[in-house]
Amino acid sequence: MVKKAIAIIATLDTKGPEAVFVKAKIEREGFATLVLDTGILGQRDPDGQPPDVSADQIAAEGGEDRAELIARSAEKETRNRGIRAMSSGSAKILRQLYDQGQICGVIGLGGAQGTEVCTYAMRALPLGVPKMMVSTVASGQTPFGIYTGTRDLTIMHSVVDILGLNSLMRQILSNAVGAVVGMVQAGSMEAPSTALKIGITIYGQTTPAALVIKPQLEARGYEVFAFHCNGTGGQSMEELAVEGLLDGLFDLSTHEITDEIFGGIHASNADRLLAGGVKGIPRLVVPGGLDIITLRELETVPEIYRGQPYVKHNPHITLVRLTAAQMVKVADVMAERLNQATAPVIVAIPKGGFSFYNKDGLHFRDIKADEAFIQTLKAKLKPEIEICELDGHVNDPVFIEAILSKFEYLMQLGGVNVRAQEDSRS
Repeated sequence: MVKKAIAIIATLDTKGPEAVFVKAKIEREGFATLVLDTGILGQRDPDGQPPDVSADQIAAEGGEDRAELIARSAEKETRNRGIRAMSSGSAKILRQLYDQGQICGVIGLGGAQGTEVCTYAMRALPLGVPKMMVSTVASGQTPFGIYTGTRDLTIMHSVVDILGLNSLMRQILSNAVGAVVGMVQAGSMEAPSTALKIGITIYGQTTPAALVIKPQLEARGYEVFAFHCNGTGGQSMEELAVEGLLDGLFDLSTHEITDEIFGGIHASNADRLLAGGVKGIPRLVVPGGLDIITLRELETVPEIYRGQPYVKHNPHITLVRLTAAQMVKVADVMAERLNQATAPVIVAIPKGGFSFYNKDGLHFRDIKADEAFIQTLKAKLKPEIEICELDGHVNDPVFIEAILSKFEYLMQLGGVNVRAQEDSRS
């Protein structure tokens, strides 16, 4: 029986021989292939391997006429228009192929522009689908986040330019094929879990609590996914919730919203604290770490924050404590987003402090600032959202025990906790 196909994305006008080599290697491993040609302006070798999805089809799916792009190739914006069209078009087609059950993985070949197009398309696929990008720009000089986003993308540096086959290029491409085929085969062995899936957010300021909470949730029959709130982590959790892959959100660390508002290095986007709730996923919210802005080296801290208490967390990270006025602004944004939730929300406030240094006797303890946040939330949250002030610091056992109880109650309100108990016994 022929296995599902592995998609190959490449510009056949410049990467034709390499795509043919990869195709043959994959098919030798027993998988079918589907070749997507993302060449923008050039013409592929007419004697080469014809694609399964042509560049004209992809451009059209991306809203452009490729013939017009070729005719206007001398205009300065044409190449950028073409890249956008091929990115969007290949993403739509790749996702359609996956949803139709035709592909089980993808491999891309490209330089700077090809990497942009291929990885944009790959990010349209769900987490867990093997994604391998062989790139000339996968070096230490490139910020990989622009290519990986929130997806599980593997990038392999080609070392030599992808410009024809030679002994080194054949070895690198063979390794890449081996990697994507191996990922596909390994993934097919994993039996899906029937337990309810819970996303928990973790940050350095709340790690002691998370290390206790995770095994406690697992003991109750949940499968737990931890997301590090470094800007990407919270976005990933919201996206998985929207995709229906999470049944509940234990939002212990909401720090990313602070960095979003005040220009910190771990800023999320406007979907944070919003997307999962709009989708209808129950959420327990704790203000873990949102009383600080995370910035870079002390000498780079903007002048506007220089008068506020700070801690050099390490040589490259400086933590700055929010003022009362800044805490009010965070509460305003938080309330505006949480109020749009269509599922139950509970906000749990640790009266003993929100972050590691915000506790009695330490540098960031500012009860008035925290109280300004609490009172603003109480005034702005809709009545259906419960807000409770609980004893203890965010990392204290008394607070951890209380929020675990609150989470169980939340899941009852959402009507999903009974299934978790049944699944854990089966």
